[in-house]
Amino acid sequence: MKLFFRLAALFVALLASCARPAYEQRGYASYIADQYAGHRTSSGEMYHPQGWTAAHNTLPFGTQVKVKNNYNGRAVNVTVNDRFPNYPGRVINVSRAAAEYLQLPPYQLADVTVTAKTIPGYAAGQPTSAPPPQSGYGAAPPPGYPSPTTYPSGPPPATYSQPPPVYPNTPPPPVSPPPPGY
Repeated sequence: MKLFFRLAALFVALLASCARPAYEQRGYASYIADQYAGHRTSSGEMYHPQGWTAAHNTLPFGTQVKVKNNYNGRAVNVTVNDRFPNYPGRVINVSRAAAEYLQLPPYQLADVTVTAKTIPGYAAGQPTSAPPPQSGYGAAPPPGYPSPTTYPSGPPPATYSQPPPVYPNTPPPPVSPPPPGY
């Protein structure tokens, strides 16, 4: 009888491990700069470059995700605790420790797949390509929050018209190939 229960438990565990992930997306990853060490993340935690954390635009804070480098097959588990600006094709920013483990090239992007088995607050076993909306999303701002009419108006600061800085050791932009028959 004990053998039956052990086999049943093994079968249930096998089925659970074969289930489709709740979230899976392929895109580019970068890592969070060391200049943000000690600063608060969007979740309120302090950012530590040697922590196993990540920034994601839509997944709820506390979501455990597996980030796999599609170039070399290395994978690491990180916890989402921050947000980052939306860049086309970029799906996640990982901490420096996770980037080093994944062997992300410094100051460059890597092709990765981000997978989450479960999403906190989301029904289990219900696969989705997009996570559920954050609670309170679209609700009125809290009392005391500045309204858009109180933002400063007028011309933008003079620094907006300056060209972007040039960093040393930056490769030149890619050159487009010549037209056919050139």
